[in-house]
Amino acid sequence: MTAPVQVGPSPTSGGPMPTLAPIQMRILQLLAEGNDQEQIAYIARVSEKTVRNHLQKMKQVFGAFNNTHLVHLAYQSHVLEAPPRHRHGDHAGYAAHLYRGEKPCEACRAGERKYRAELSAARKRARAHAA
Repeated sequence: MTAPVQVGPSPTSGGPMPTLAPIQMRILQLLAEGNDQEQIAYIARVSEKTVRNHLQKMKQVFGAFNNTHLVHLAYQSHVLEAPPRHRHGDHAGYAAHLYRGEKPCEACRAGERKYRAELSAARKRARAHAA
């Protein structure tokens, strides 16, 4: 088990902020990745009520109005690291790998296959519509 994380000064009051427990950090990370409360509960293997309770407590700690504001404040106070700036898992990610001279990862190859299939289907629909 990991120790609680001491976070920096409160974004709202400027004073010291209480520590976040490892489960709270995990919930915050999953929220920042775009998961809803049901998905977070499933991934973290806790109940939805536990997720709701932790989110409510973290919103109070950060002075956040809602979950989106909570994530914003967590990034702003450097509790969460900013996500990478490059795309991943789609056509742009595939192109970025090639641009950097890398072999594309499986997620980006799958995204490229999906992109090309959608492009091909759109071209076929356009040809059929024009005929």
